[in-house]
Amino acid sequence: MDDAPRLPATKIQPPRLRSRRIPRPALEAELAAALLERRLVLVAAPAGFGKTAALTGALERLPAGTAVAWVSLDEDDDTPRLFEALAAALEPFDLPWRTAPQALAAQVGDAAEGTRRALAELVNALAGAEAVHGVVVLDDLHRVQSPPLQAFLESLIERLPARWTLALASRVEPPLALARWRVADELAEFGEAAMRFSDDESAALIAAEQPGALDALGDAAAGLVARTRGWPAGLRLCLAALRQRPALAATLAAHGRAPLVDRQLFDYLAAEVLDDMPIGLHDFLLRCSVLPALTAARCAQVSGDARAAQWLEEIERRGLFVSTLDDAQRTLVLHDLFRDALEDRLRRRLADELPALLQRAAASEPDPVRRIGFLLRAADWPAAEAALAVLAPELLLTGQGGELQRLAGQFPDPWRATSARLLRLQALARVQRWDWDGAAVDLRAALRAARARADADETALAQAYLANVLPELGRHDEEATLLADLRGQPRLPTEAHLLLLLGDCSRRFLAGDLAALPGLYSEVVDRLEQVDVLQTWWENAPPMSWSTLRGMRPVLERYSTGLLRRVGERELPLRALAHSQLAYVHLWAGRVEQALGEVRRAEADARWLAVAADVQANVSVLCLLVEAMLGHAEIVRLGLDGLLRGEQGSPERRRVWTYQVAIFGLRLTDLLGPDPDGLRHWSALLSANAPERPPEGGGSPSLAPARLAAAEGRWEDAAQGFAAALPNAPRLDQMGQAVELQLRCAQALARCGRVVEATAALRPALQRIAAEGELGHALMAGPAVLQELAEADWIAALPDAERAVLSEASGLARRLRQEAVPSPASSPTPTLVDAAASAPVAPASAGTDPLSEREREVLARIAAGDSNKVIARVLDISPHTVKRHVANILDKLALGSRGQAAAWWRAHP
Repeated sequence: MDDAPRLPATKIQPPRLRSRRIPRPALEAELAAALLERRLVLVAAPAGFGKTAALTGALERLPAGTAVAWVSLDEDDDTPRLFEALAAALEPFDLPWRTAPQALAAQVGDAAEGTRRALAELVNALAGAEAVHGVVVLDDLHRVQSPPLQAFLESLIERLPARWTLALASRVEPPLALARWRVADELAEFGEAAMRFSDDESAALIAAEQPGALDALGDAAAGLVARTRGWPAGLRLCLAALRQRPALAATLAAHGRAPLVDRQLFDYLAAEVLDDMPIGLHDFLLRCSVLPALTAARCAQVSGDARAAQWLEEIERRGLFVSTLDDAQRTLVLHDLFRDALEDRLRRRLADELPALLQRAAASEPDPVRRIGFLLRAADWPAAEAALAVLAPELLLTGQGGELQRLAGQFPDPWRATSARLLRLQALARVQRWDWDGAAVDLRAALRAARARADADETALAQAYLANVLPELGRHDEEATLLADLRGQPRLPTEAHLLLLLGDCSRRFLAGDLAALPGLYSEVVDRLEQVDVLQTWWENAPPMSWSTLRGMRPVLERYSTGLLRRVGERELPLRALAHSQLAYVHLWAGRVEQALGEVRRAEADARWLAVAADVQANVSVLCLLVEAMLGHAEIVRLGLDGLLRGEQGSPERRRVWTYQVAIFGLRLTDLLGPDPDGLRHWSALLSANAPERPPEGGGSPSLAPARLAAAEGRWEDAAQGFAAALPNAPRLDQMGQAVELQLRCAQALARCGRVVEATAALRPALQRIAAEGELGHALMAGPAVLQELAEADWIAALPDAERAVLSEASGLARRLRQEAVPSPASSPTPTLVDAAASAPVAPASAGTDPLSEREREVLARIAAGDSNKVIARVLDISPHTVKRHVANILDKLALGSRGQAAAWWRAHP
């Protein structure tokens, strides 16, 4: 995740109070008290009653040290964007996030589990804040109509830590369970009656806005106050109109007694004000009303008027319904009522200019989502689609497939139905969410659209992606037709060619033609090395089950190192994937210390970056594999149980997933040592969940009876079962199972006195390890099997090189068990040995220091009272990197806040 926020600063910046603001001490004091004492504060009144100003004034009354986070909501905000804005607004307070907030934002609203996790992380981060009290303000809540967002707010209110208050400003009462909080006396409400100006405040407003007006207006002033009935926006606009046309006073004061507090009055008076403006200022305001915030640079670009800076000064001088956000660079925000009046007049008077104005606004907009919104409002579908195509890879890389779907859904149906690219992007978002049926529908439509436009590249891309989706749906005949067509084309786009090659690899793997895989996937990597598009690298990632195939290790090492080089310092879920692949490369080569280092990095990335379920599953499998080699049986048991609970999809998906986990559980249980009960448990799960067509990877369940027989000492049965599988060893060459089978078969045969057969079973494994340097394969048999074989008399007849391999493998397996630091049995996640320091990644006790040198430096600065920004500057690292170090420190020391971390540092000098 990049450090630079995608959101505009104006979204999380409270407005500056007007110099001519009318003090409302009683209201602001009551609001301030509520902000300190209640869980929820609601300010609900129609437009123009000063909700924002009242909240801003109340915030200034709060005690020093109160944390205040302000978010202004927009019509296009959804739950992920709200979460992103909240995290950005809370950034100055150095909350102790345990997961990158940008990664959490990508998961909010995408699935129930992702939303629950993000909410829990937010609540925990708020609870760990160092502020005595905190206030989160959501302004203009009425603009948002998203039910998921409202549900998120309900949950946030319910779980809000005691030291925090949520303040909502809205034109209408929001659809939240307010009655519950009223009954509990945890809700403070400020409605229209509370927000109305008193007669004295109205008189003060007249005096401030127009000195001498009270005397000049005479009785008409009282009439204006009476008729506007405490509506400050109406009264201010009356005064603005009177400055231009004093004769209006008698008219406004005399015509009846009906209160002038409605939108019609505002529109009428706004027209009076606008009509009497200098034409230059009038047109400038109209053209710039399309912008969410007015700065000199953007206004000049949109309006084409070089006098933008002077006009902004004049707007502020006239008090034309604007709020000021930034003193350093004058930034004005138009009041909603005034903006509506301007945009209405813009549509009526300068309608022909509106599309161009919106396009110019898009060109200067730093927020890519808002940029797309401007182009959609301009009905510039090609430019909007092009902008989305630029943004789409970033959204997909950061797990924001839901946001991509939402943006694609804003295009009109006729355009989307005929845009092959838009349909393809929509399909990729569905693939990220495992919606294979929906992806196939979109890709078939994309194929029709591309053919209708005779777009050869989009046709090939739609075919290639569809060909990779169809196997998930069992549509192999349709897949074969597409592939034949693709192979017949003289030229393919790079992405399509790569997908075609990767698909060929997968089909060879499923067919058992494993010898062809290294050459085919090497061609994929050759082509990948010529491109730097990370999305393309991710789409062509190899499955972990290929990691032990003969000849694949050098190719996978090229892929992993090439991917890491291109990811660089960016914190993307891809990092966890690359570190996992590299860990397997080192592990199967027997380079256990290097593998442990990569496992630690993969696990840390997966935790911090809230990676997608498939990447997390790969990391978890890797961690459990290493834990089993270290002999941490309880950690493995808990981890396997967690894997079983991890799949929450359809019954069929859960059945297939349970089958795969059961195969893995069977192997890890056997690796840990004789455990007949454990083997029977996993064998039963295999039988109960066996699919009609066994899924790829993980090994063959046919070894289960032989494993159980060996664990129970029924060596004849074990030898018979293992020996029957030997001819199929090349097809079982996944995750080290071919070598493991040969070693276990040799042990069983030797136990039966069949030494010649044992030797014949053993030697191919030893020869392969010696030739290819893949000592790690032997570790899957476990230290007991390896030691028994290494110490057997009959191996003396083997060549020296083969005996040396067996001795080295046996020694390595024993050292891993002997030197591994015991993991706490209560830990719910894998705990691994630190390859550098041989210290556990576990809650630290007195006398242990699990922190890295850099983490100790960061902790020392925390104890000195430095903020994340100061630490970043002192240590010459990014603030985002500091946040990750803080998360690691808190995790390793089992602490909940920066204050606790500082205390730990002082107690452990």
